[in-house]
Amino acid sequence: MSNAHRSLFVLLVAAAAPAVAATPDAVAAAPAGAASAPQALRGVVVQGLSYGPGALPSAITVLGRRALTEGQPRINLSETLNQVPGLIVNNRQDYAQDMQMSIRGFGADSPFGVQDLRLELDGIPLTMPDGQAQSQVIDLPMLGGVKVIKGPFAALYGNAAGGVLEAWTRDAPRRPEATLSNWLGAWGTRQTVLSGGARSGSWSGVAGLTDMRTAGWRQHSQATRQQFNAVLRRDTGDSDRYSVVLNALNQDAQDPAGLTRAELQRDPSGVDPAILAYNARKTARNRQVGVSWQHRFDAADAMQLALYDGTRRVVQFLPFSGSFGYSAGGVVDLRDAFGGTRAQFTHAGELAARPYRLAAGVDYGRENEWRKGWVNDFGTQTGLRNDQYNTVDNFAQFVQAHWQLGAGVELSGGLRHDQVRFGSSTALDAPFDAGSSGGATYASTDPVVGVLWRLDAGNSVYADYGHGFVTPTAYQLAYRPDGQPGLNFALQPMHLRSAEVGWRGHAGVLRVDASLYHVDTDNQIVVYKSSGGRTSYVNAGSTRRWGVDLGLRARLPHDLRARLAYSLVDVRFVGGPYDGNTMPGVPRQQLDSMLSWRPRALHGFHATLDWQLRSQVFVDANNSAAAQGWGVLNASLGTRQRRGRWTLHEYLRVDNVFDRQYVGAVVIADSQGRYYEAAPGRNAGIGVELTRGF
Repeated sequence: MSNAHRSLFVLLVAAAAPAVAATPDAVAAAPAGAASAPQALRGVVVQGLSYGPGALPSAITVLGRRALTEGQPRINLSETLNQVPGLIVNNRQDYAQDMQMSIRGFGADSPFGVQDLRLELDGIPLTMPDGQAQSQVIDLPMLGGVKVIKGPFAALYGNAAGGVLEAWTRDAPRRPEATLSNWLGAWGTRQTVLSGGARSGSWSGVAGLTDMRTAGWRQHSQATRQQFNAVLRRDTGDSDRYSVVLNALNQDAQDPAGLTRAELQRDPSGVDPAILAYNARKTARNRQVGVSWQHRFDAADAMQLALYDGTRRVVQFLPFSGSFGYSAGGVVDLRDAFGGTRAQFTHAGELAARPYRLAAGVDYGRENEWRKGWVNDFGTQTGLRNDQYNTVDNFAQFVQAHWQLGAGVELSGGLRHDQVRFGSSTALDAPFDAGSSGGATYASTDPVVGVLWRLDAGNSVYADYGHGFVTPTAYQLAYRPDGQPGLNFALQPMHLRSAEVGWRGHAGVLRVDASLYHVDTDNQIVVYKSSGGRTSYVNAGSTRRWGVDLGLRARLPHDLRARLAYSLVDVRFVGGPYDGNTMPGVPRQQLDSMLSWRPRALHGFHATLDWQLRSQVFVDANNSAAAQGWGVLNASLGTRQRRGRWTLHEYLRVDNVFDRQYVGAVVIADSQGRYYEAAPGRNAGIGVELTRGF
C-alpha cells in the first residue's frame, strides 16, 4: 500500500478508535422477532443485517466447533467442510497450491487459492478486492464456528458471488485456560498448537500459535507452516462492542504438481523430473489486522464500522527457466499491500404495523501489487524478466431489508452496486513488458429478493432470486492466452442469475435441510491452458447449472447419531466453443456421511465412521479426459478425561481404511496432460490435547 494510503488508513483508525465491531463468537442471530428456536451458537453482526441459519431465505449451513475439529488432525479445511452440502474442498497433497474449494461448482477450476467465493474471518475480509483469497489463513484449530451461504444472497457480499464462507475464532473461555495439543501422523506429519484465552470484566481475548511440518506423501511435497491468530474484544454490555483481530501466516512448501495418466499408474507418489530439476516451490507470508466497532444509539438504530490492513508476499519457483521469448520468467515474486473499510447503519421500525429492519452501507477495498518475474536457473533466481505495478480498487454501496409480513411470512431483499478497477503499469527495467500497461473497470448492480414462510415452530420453506457478479482475479488477468506480454484485459466478468427454493424442518427423527437451485452464468471464465503453474483464461460463452443440496441429521437409539450431506450439480456450457460439455473440475455428485457413537455410559468417549463418495471429474472444458469417481471410509475414536483443572483428550484416526487408490484433485487444462493429483492410501495418526484451567 502506498504511503498516502497507509496514512489515510491510520487517520481512519484514529478517528474511529476504539475501533470496531462486528464479530463476537459464532453465528449470526436472527432479526428481532424472527427465529424463536434457540441457536447452537451465539449471535454476531455480519454484513448488512444480522441473520441466523434459520432466518435467511436462502441455503445456509452453520457448523460449530465440535463438528469442525473433533477427531481430526485439524490441519486442512478439507477434513471437515465437505459435510456442508454443495461445498467441496479438495486436499491436493500440495501445500504450495492451497486447498481447492468450490460451492455449487464456482471456484472448482482454481489452480491455487480460492476464487469465485467470498471468505471472511471474524468479520474481516480474507478475499482481496480482485476476488482472490487464501484459505490457509484460516487456522482450523482456533475456529469456533463457520457459516456457509450458498444461494443468491451471497451476492450481497459483493465480488466473488459464487458463495460465502464466514469463519469465527472460538470464544474466550469463561475462566482462564491454556491448551497444548499435538498431532502425529504419517510421512513425518506433526502439528503443535499452543492456545489460550481469558475474560476479565468487559474484556475477553483468545490467541493461538500453530506449527505444522510434514515430509509429504508424494515426492517433493515437504511443507512447513506457522500461524498466529488472536482476537481481543470489549463488550460494554449496553451500547458499544469492540474487537481487534490479528492473523499471521508463514508457509514454505515444495510443489509436486500433477501427473499424467501413465505417471499416475506407474507411481502415484512420484513427480515429473522437471519439478526436481528446477526445484519447484512456493513461500508465502501473510499479515493482517482488522478492527471493528459496533455502536447502538438506541433500541432502533445502530452503526458498525470495520477497517483492515495487511501485506502478502509470495515467491513461487516454476518448473521451467522462463528465459525464452516473451516469458515473464520462471520465478514469480509478488508483494501485496491491501486494506479497506466497511461502514453501515441499521434501523428498525414498523411499516403497515409490521416490524422491519433496514441496513445501508459502503465497502471500500484497495490492493497494491508489485509483481516481478525472474529467470529460474535450476532453482536459483537470476535475471529480471518482468516488473509490474498493479492496483485493484473495489468501491461498493449496499442496502438490505427484512420485513415480517405476518402469518409466519418474512420478506428479505437487497441491492448492491460494485465498481472494480484494475490498473497495470510496467517499469522501464522490464525487458519484455515495456508498453504493456493498461487497465479495466467492471461494474454491476445486483438485486436479491427472497421470501421465508414459517409453517410451524420447526419447519419453514423459502424461495429467493438474485443477480451476482464475479470479476476476473489479478491472477486470471496475469497471462494472455496468446503469450504476449501484458495483462489479459480482454477477459470479461461473469454475471449470475440465480433462483432457489428450499425446506428446513423435521421428518420424523430426521432434521432436513434441502434446496433446489438453478443458475445461469454469462461470460463464464474457464482455464484456457495451464503450463507448469502458469495459467491463462478465456471467456467461454454461458453456462447453465442446476442442482440439489440435501442435508440430513438424526439422533438414533443406543446413543448413535447420523449425518448425511449429498450434492447433485449439473453444470453445462451453453453456446460457445464448448457447447453441451460439462464444466471441468465439478463432480456431478458428492456424498459425505457419518455415523458417530457417544455412549452416556462411557463419559468422554466418542467414535466416528465417515464415508465419502465422489463421481468423476472432467479435466478440461473439452471433456477429453476425467478422473474417475471414488469412495473412501475414514474412522476415528477418542476419549476425554477431566481431573480438577486438567482436561486430557486423546484420539486416533485412520483415513482411507480400505487403502483405495484414487485422484483427490485435478489440474485443469494442463498443457502436458499432467491433470492428476493423487490421494494417499491408508494412513493413521494420533492426537493428544491437554488443557489447564486457572
